Amino acid sequence: MDKDRYDITVFPGVYPPSEDTYLLLDSLEIKPDDAFLEVGCGAGLITLVAAMKANDVVSIDSSLEAVRNTLQNLTRNDLLKNCHVIESDLLCALAPSSKFSLIVFNPPYLPQDDDQTDLDHALIGGEKGTEIAQRFIRQASEHLVAGGRIFVIVSTIADTDSIRETMTKCGFETETVAEASLFFEKIQVLRGVLW
Repeated sequence: MDKDRYDITVFPGVYPPSEDTYLLLDSLEIKPDDAFLEVGCGAGLITLVAAMKANDVVSIDSSLEAVRNTLQNLTRNDLLKNCHVIESDLLCALAPSSKFSLIVFNPPYLPQDDDQTDLDHALIGGEKGTEIAQRFIRQASEHLVAGGRIFVIVSTIADTDSIRETMTKCGFETETVAEASLFFEKIQVLRGVLW
């Protein structure tokens, strides 16, 4: 993926494209007929890439500033035509009938700690670091077509086994498709296929 291909700005307080973003992007196979959903779009890089490949793209973030940031980046790159960007807590704003073939999420995946930053909303995934990802998996399973795929980033700092267990309970066949070592952790991309 040529990350320099897109003209992207990052608003203050919005999670910028980072190592985990690029690892996730490199793991994706986006097909023209995919109904694509990105949850937690941040500045929108993955959404921009999807807009170049898929016919139908929806992008969600709980942060209004991230939604505005993604919309601006889609507009700057003339990619807004097949995209919808929505402010939502995970998939809560979607109608039950909304179905996708590919859903991706680079969630907040770090456990709660005593340090606080302006990006905690994008970094802290709950007390254990897995709560947001697990909630996403349960919701995503209701919005996938049969054979649909999810991709989610996890960190070895959190309990990755509990995330895998949630995926299995929700009907996903799960595998690790990529990983990278960063500082004191490994980040992994899990792919789940709904059967």
